[in-house]
Amino acid sequence: MAQIPSASTNKIEDTANDLADRIEAKADSVGGATTDDIQADLEALRRDIAALTQTVASFGSSKIRQAGETSQQYVDSAREGIANVEEELEAYVHQRPFQSLAIAAGVGYVLALITRR
Repeated sequence: MAQIPSASTNKIEDTANDLADRIEAKADSVGGATTDDIQADLEALRRDIAALTQTVASFGSSKIRQAGETSQQYVDSAREGIANVEEELEAYVHQRPFQSLAIAAGVGYVLALITRR
């Protein structure tokens, strides 16, 4: 599971603590609360939840972007490795054409034996 950066964690904790304090304060003074006070608190709660959602979404999208960049690096590295192997094989075949032909014939013969069974 991905770790949430400490700055984001602190922001979420602060917002959650602020919400808890507000709810506790309103719970203590419910007898004197008006409908307008409750509506204002609900609106503030909606804004705080939207801010938390935005923070979590931006964290997730940055992790997805980072994973994409990492996978692209692996793909590029694999392509480079394959190109190097291809160049080395081609150089080997040019240096020893008869030996390469004999190896290819031997591999073909072995594969033919295996596929007949």
